[in-house]
Amino acid sequence: MAAKNRTASAGTGTKTAKAKKNIKNIKSASSKKPSKLMPALTVIIVILALYYIWQHYGDAIADAVGIDMPDAPVQDTTQTAPPPDGIAAPPGDSEAGKIRVYSFNIQIFGASKMKKTRVVDVLVDIISHVDAVAVQEVRSARDEPVQEFMGLLPSKYDYVLGPREGRTASKEQYWVIYDTEKLIAADSATYDDAADRFQRSPMAVYFQTKDNFDFILIDTHIQPSDADKEITVLPEVVAYFQNRWNETDVLVMGDFNADGSYYNEDKLAAVFPDSDYRIIITNEYNTTVAERDNTYDRVIITRSAQEDFTGTFGVVYYDTIYDFPSLGIEPKDVSDHFPVWAEFYIDRDTD
Repeated sequence: MAAKNRTASAGTGTKTAKAKKNIKNIKSASSKKPSKLMPALTVIIVILALYYIWQHYGDAIADAVGIDMPDAPVQDTTQTAPPPDGIAAPPGDSEAGKIRVYSFNIQIFGASKMKKTRVVDVLVDIISHVDAVAVQEVRSARDEPVQEFMGLLPSKYDYVLGPREGRTASKEQYWVIYDTEKLIAADSATYDDAADRFQRSPMAVYFQTKDNFDFILIDTHIQPSDADKEITVLPEVVAYFQNRWNETDVLVMGDFNADGSYYNEDKLAAVFPDSDYRIIITNEYNTTVAERDNTYDRVIITRSAQEDFTGTFGVVYYDTIYDFPSLGIEPKDVSDHFPVWAEFYIDRDTD
């Protein structure tokens, strides 16, 4: 009996020892958890701190170190289709009695791009043949890169530079360059976006020619993540500037991001119906430099401007115009977009 009790006692002791050991292990494991969490917490804190700095001081830092801050998301990679026949046109001067108006997203234009001499040479050559160009994605904390570029153009060119627009520190400016021998910039303004529906409020310039054609050029860069919402508001922007300057002829130009994963391009015709507008750069045209077929950039005119449209338009596929291997650069160094343009008579306007 005593042996049995001793056995029972020994068994109980073993269980008690195991229980104590388990408790010790649990306590030991618990004490190690904070040390495992610390690296993760540190990473999160660092990321939040960097995000705060980027939001508030991004452009200033970028400008100080000579780089420009990108904010565009990665775009989709569907294969490029061949351009439609007759659309690829080299830059060239317009004929007498006509003007060519371009739109060009120059992709993060700023101090760092201006340091790339060969890239600047290509940009200067393209823009030296336009009558007006609506530029998007000027991304610099200072105006010096714009001023430096203008100094490289023929002296006949002048420009309008809009305010820095955007909800983050990485803001953008609209930039409209025009030939003063053909055009007069009578006024300019930024859309009064009181409801904050645009990441970058569109800017407009009211142009008068030295002939009959007066028109409003609206420069816009649609936020990719809000393309559906922002594009829907554009007819309100058109009406806003028409009322402001009592002018019906309007050219809406820019990077609409109106294709790919950002926007169903088939919806554009409902926003700009044939009764009121003409979409000149339509869905079949590829306006991206990368190997994908997307019509992000658009030229849309009001119906009243139809009488002034010559029917001639294009996408400047500069990758086929310039000998990039001999220049030591690639087309994507110039931009990830091709310029788009349309031509107008300046002596037929009746409104």
